[in-house]
Amino acid sequence: MNDRYVLYALAFGFLFVSAFVLLSFSEVNIPEDKFTRLYFNSTILENKNNGSVLNDKELIIIDGKITLDGKNFITPNDSFFVADKGYTLNLVTSESILLYNFTRNTQDLIYFEFTIENHEGFDKDYTYQISINENEKLEENVFLRKDEKIKIQKSIEFDEPGEHRLIVTLNTGQEIYFNFFNR
Repeated sequence: MNDRYVLYALAFGFLFVSAFVLLSFSEVNIPEDKFTRLYFNSTILENKNNGSVLNDKELIIIDGKITLDGKNFITPNDSFFVADKGYTLNLVTSESILLYNFTRNTQDLIYFEFTIENHEGFDKDYTYQISINENEKLEENVFLRKDEKIKIQKSIEFDEPGEHRLIVTLNTGQEIYFNFFNR
C-alpha cells in the first residue's frame, strides 16, 4: 500500500514539474506601463577652461563658485537670474555645472520651470495647481497628446519673508515641491 502512495507522489511531481517547465518557456505578454511624468527641470553646462555660457551670458568659475560679472560670486544653493530665467547653483565640478531651473533664495519673485510628460497611451487633459505653503496661488489646464511633453515656466511674486514650500500638484495625484527662502 505504501508503494501506491509513492507512485502517486511521483506522478504528481512529474506533472507539476512538467507544467512549470512548459509555463516557463511560454511567451508572456507584459503590458506597457502607462504613466505621467512630472518633474522640475535642471540644466547641466559643460565646464570649458573654467567657464561656460548660459543664455549667451558667460559664467566664470573660480574656486568652485561662479560669477557673472567677475565681482559677485554665486555659491551652491544661491539663486540668480539670466535673461529673465531663475536658476539655483547646485554643483560645480571640473567637468560641469549643475543648475536647478528654480530659485531657492529669492527676494519677492519665485521662478520655476517644470515638465509634464504624457505616457498614458492616449491624449489627456491635465490640470495643475501651484501652491505655496498649501495656499493655492494658481490653477491651469493643459492638453497633451499621447507621448507629448510640455515645459512650463512660471514666475510668482511673493513677499512673505522666511522659509516656504512651493508645490505643483497634477490632477493625477502626482506632486513635486521645493523649499525656498524669501528675504
